[in-house]
Amino acid sequence: MREGHVKYFFLAGIIFFTTMCRKVYQPNVIKASNHFLAVDGFINTGVNSSTTMIVNRSLNLQDTIPDIPELAATVLILSENGAAFPLIDTGGNGTYVSAPLSLDPALKYQLSVTTSDGNKYLSALVTPKICPPIDSLTWQVINDPLTDAQAANIFVNTHDATNNTRYYRWDYIETYQHQAFYQASWYIQDGLIYPISDPSQSVYDCWSTAHSQSIILGTSITLSSDVISLAPIASFPQNDPKLDVKYSTLVRQYPLDLTAYNYWLTVQKNSQSLGGLFDLQPSQIRGNIQAVTNPNDPVLGYISAGTIQEQRLFIDNHALGWRSNPEINCPIRIIPTDPNNTLIWSDSDTSQSIYYFNSGSPPTINVTYKNCLDCRYQGGTSTKPPFWQ
Repeated sequence: MREGHVKYFFLAGIIFFTTMCRKVYQPNVIKASNHFLAVDGFINTGVNSSTTMIVNRSLNLQDTIPDIPELAATVLILSENGAAFPLIDTGGNGTYVSAPLSLDPALKYQLSVTTSDGNKYLSALVTPKICPPIDSLTWQVINDPLTDAQAANIFVNTHDATNNTRYYRWDYIETYQHQAFYQASWYIQDGLIYPISDPSQSVYDCWSTAHSQSIILGTSITLSSDVISLAPIASFPQNDPKLDVKYSTLVRQYPLDLTAYNYWLTVQKNSQSLGGLFDLQPSQIRGNIQAVTNPNDPVLGYISAGTIQEQRLFIDNHALGWRSNPEINCPIRIIPTDPNNTLIWSDSDTSQSIYYFNSGSPPTINVTYKNCLDCRYQGGTSTKPPFWQ
């Protein structure tokens, strides 16, 4: 027994000391507080067109905030003949926008960024490229063998008859309509109930907008003609809530040169193709923006220039028949009116609102949770976009 106790304490000692010696491994790349300048944008040389540049700081692995906008910077488009065109951050969110311009497509351009602390960054001079129009946007429903369910895919088709583009990048701005669980016919204002008579008072229909997050590229370099056919833009699994009512996407097409294409291809591989043993390994990303004040400071981003083409697509749910089934708790509760005055009712639950006024003997008020009656609780706005069909 004594020998058994000795073995027990010996084993416990080993476990104790090996546990005490363990330390969390935090390499310098994780603990570093560096936030490098990152610039994303395209100099638009179209007639009477604005240029938008997003100027942020890169995030570290341990950062919990979604982004770090670079505020109060001086952002300029510079032409090779010395002209300068300012971009202004009117929203105070790191998105710098120029006035409508008609830049000379025969000149080269670069971007200048001077941060609020006086550090200057400058992109290389780039030659604008003319973007061919988008021929069409199409969509189709397929059976996804991986999920054994349907999926809706959006594709872009384009071509350049001059064979001068060859390298393409796309992004999109999607807007989708969504609805509250119940459609109320009444609303409350200053403690009084009114019927909804004006569509602007309704909060049953809402529209949410989001920008694409993935990097979408295409090339026709291996083809004899500069033709892009059925390049995938976006995919939605069956019963995706974005397609519950109506969905719209505005696809934008950018022409690239070979160097820009290779840059975005590297970014795509690093951000979207990693995770498995046989996936592509991370590569160092080198853009065409350099730090002028402190040449050793890394900078993220690649600035190109040219015209931009865009086209909008709508997908109506009636063509799909899909419908998501979110688990929403929306019980109806009936509240009687005051027996001495049927125009008076009271409810101490401020999380609920009126759904329906039931005239009877006596009249009653049907109430439910506000998030079941107001689509804005799902996000978005109840103001219909001007382009909405």
